[in-house]
Amino acid sequence: MNILYLKLIYIFNTCLVFFVFLIGNNISAEQSAIIIADEISTYNTTNIIDAKGDVVIVNHDGTKIKADKITYDKLENRINADNNIIINDLQGNTFFLDDAVTFDGLKKLEGTNVKARLIDDSRIVSKEIFKKDNITLLTDAEYTPCSENNYLIENCPGWKLKAKKIYQDSESQTIYYDHAKIYLFNVPLLYLPYFAHPDPSVNKRSGFLMPTIETDNNLGEKFSIPYFLNIAGNRDITFTPNFQSQANNFYSVNYRELNEFGNLNIDASIDDNDDNKGTKNHIFVDADINNPYGKLDLAIKTSNNDTYLRKNKINQLTVHESGINFNRSTQNTYLNVIASSYKHLTIQDTNQWEYIYPKIEYNIDNISYDSLGGKFSINNDFSYQKNLDQSYASLASTQINWSDRKVDKNLGFLLDNEATFRIISISNDYKDQKDTENLRFFPQISSKISFPMFRTKNNSNETLTPIIMPILAPYNNYTDHKNITNSNLFSKNRASSITESESGPRINYGIEWFNTNKDNFDIKIVAGQSLKFNKESNDTTDELSDYYITSNLIFDDNKYFNNSLIVDKDNHDVKTSNANLLLALDRFSLGIDYDYNSGKYYAASEQIRIGSKFEFANHFQFNLNGARNIDTNNNIGYQYGLLYENDCIGIDLNYYRDLTKDRDVAESYGYSFTVVLKPFGSTRQYGNNKVFGPKL
Repeated sequence: MNILYLKLIYIFNTCLVFFVFLIGNNISAEQSAIIIADEISTYNTTNIIDAKGDVVIVNHDGTKIKADKITYDKLENRINADNNIIINDLQGNTFFLDDAVTFDGLKKLEGTNVKARLIDDSRIVSKEIFKKDNITLLTDAEYTPCSENNYLIENCPGWKLKAKKIYQDSESQTIYYDHAKIYLFNVPLLYLPYFAHPDPSVNKRSGFLMPTIETDNNLGEKFSIPYFLNIAGNRDITFTPNFQSQANNFYSVNYRELNEFGNLNIDASIDDNDDNKGTKNHIFVDADINNPYGKLDLAIKTSNNDTYLRKNKINQLTVHESGINFNRSTQNTYLNVIASSYKHLTIQDTNQWEYIYPKIEYNIDNISYDSLGGKFSINNDFSYQKNLDQSYASLASTQINWSDRKVDKNLGFLLDNEATFRIISISNDYKDQKDTENLRFFPQISSKISFPMFRTKNNSNETLTPIIMPILAPYNNYTDHKNITNSNLFSKNRASSITESESGPRINYGIEWFNTNKDNFDIKIVAGQSLKFNKESNDTTDELSDYYITSNLIFDDNKYFNNSLIVDKDNHDVKTSNANLLLALDRFSLGIDYDYNSGKYYAASEQIRIGSKFEFANHFQFNLNGARNIDTNNNIGYQYGLLYENDCIGIDLNYYRDLTKDRDVAESYGYSFTVVLKPFGSTRQYGNNKVFGPKL
């Protein structure tokens, strides 16, 4: 009780002295400071305050200083601090010093043996600090963004920068270095007589981005270093020279702009024609144009050489699509207008171009007639197209759709009834043969009848649904037999082209089983067949199809297995199989895509694509992805590499082999090496990686 009483008396006396100091010295609001300390002494004649023991002073500008001892001069607004000094500025930075002198808050600061932790957790140590207004000078300083908790080697940051002098201009938000050296794991790597970068308060700023070094047996050694130019807050441009020892150098430009008119992205490149075979270039333009009527997109993709982009590994596109796309949606209508051109880069010695100019789609939905029941909709299509064989085709189509869902509450049946009637006018203008015109009619009626049965257990809910889907449609002379797949087993029309419609009466039938478990484990299995009646004599396919089976196992968002099978109805052999696996654990992720075809439906093939990553130690990750043609026992391509990335440095080393061939695009192999010094980028953003397997 006596100790508590003495503490209360001490706190009261301290507050009284502080109050008398503020009143007696008549300090203005602009110059006042709040001082809290174990011991405070005042001198009214000299306007000096001495404070000792856990001293905290809050300046008039909001900055805060802690120290063992502080002397405050009211007239000069000067603070002398000694021992265990901690200074907090308004930007969120913290400074630790042995001694310091400040004037007018932190407008002027001098100190020694500085250790600073900036707002982004980067750190600076310095022999001395001098600050006046917006300029801060550090001498014999070191800077690193690395956190000690993530050091790969004890007492060794991933990278640091040492300089004789470091200047920070808070007005221009820039940090400058004189006679700087960059150290990688305490090993000097690069000397820079002058260096500058934005301070942590800057979102984006002009400057060099991280370089990439690669080797390739065809291109040689490749060095790329992007330069980012921040034109304005809504506009920027990145220029990247790419130097290659065994192939032409090329120069890339990426321009981005966002304004009231929309979003514009321009990507282009040009080589230096060092081989005297002609300058090669490309330009891609993508624009989303704002307008009050709907969504308008513009795309231009062009290159003056078919293999330039693939050979230099800029991208792997084999078709360049250019054109405009306008669409407008309301509650009951949809309008889409397209005009496009397509250049097929893999086609040789013949016409590479096809055009659609224009293609118009106009749909009207949710039309109701009380006397008829159900819902009506109308689909209208018009297109004019130039094909690869240089023929011209014009098409006009109208399709009327009716749909009605019925639920038999007594028996438990669910009926989805649909009827369609399509009229198509087609005109073909051939170059070397007689032109044709015809009018086509495609009527069809279908009903999907299902009988869902439910069962609930303690930890799961189960649904078993038999399905039968009769379809009535006349045979037509314009549509060949359409292959059944797992995705179209219960489709009412398997013909994807608007000029065709699956013909003949048929029945799709099967069963769906779905089980959802409260422990995040779901299973869905769908199996069925299709039966076609009164098949035409020229149709050599079986009336009764093979078995189609699809299974989906979902453990959570990061673990699933999907598999689709076609099983021969006679000998029960597997004719096709497609499987997808994703397994993501704490430190290991695996993705597998597998495709098999026996040759009954398509050309015989068997391929597997694998992607994996394994974090075998903190911040270390091994990546492997590849594709292999099992049918021919040949690799398509593969890549493996090592990634180290933490809060301050990223190192990405990869080896790849690509067996793609097309004219001067030959098989290639090589290395890619990227070092990124945070916070200037990420290896995941700037690393030049090939991907042959599923993306993880």
